[in-house]
Amino acid sequence: MKFTTQLFLYWVSIFLIFFLAIIVIMSVFWGLNLTIWQALSVFLIAGVVPPAIISLILYKRLNYMESEDLQPPDFHGSKQATFKFKSHSKHPFDDILQRIDRQWIISYSDRPNHVVKFRTDARMISWGIGGYVKMIAEDQLLVVVYPIFENSRREERIMNQTLRLMQAILNP
Repeated sequence: MKFTTQLFLYWVSIFLIFFLAIIVIMSVFWGLNLTIWQALSVFLIAGVVPPAIISLILYKRLNYMESEDLQPPDFHGSKQATFKFKSHSKHPFDDILQRIDRQWIISYSDRPNHVVKFRTDARMISWGIGGYVKMIAEDQLLVVVYPIFENSRREERIMNQTLRLMQAILNP
């Protein structure tokens, strides 16, 4: 299942839990009786439309993570760096995959073209960071990180930390 769909269902389920809790509380304390059609229409308006709008706003960045597009992302707010890399095995790309997999969630990898896309975990208070790594040469990597929600200062700090962590992981 695509991450965009998972995120949408996650938000809808949270809205559903709050909606059911409010219905139960209102029914107990105020004796409110809703028909199933009223409850369903209120939930669709208040519980499905906002997550759908959020998913549409973030769709391009979220979809890029899992797409087969091999070009580096050109999103506003992205940061790019080139790192030296020294592999400890005969297969340097596998070494990169293994090191990235220990820290982040790999959303797409292409061995023949030496491209890895990864992301951080999305939470309630942070949408997370997306990343792109391309092996330019056996000892050189292009790393691009971008925020899922572009207008956040917190994500900018996390992007800087991600680049520093990436450099530390790739050059132990």
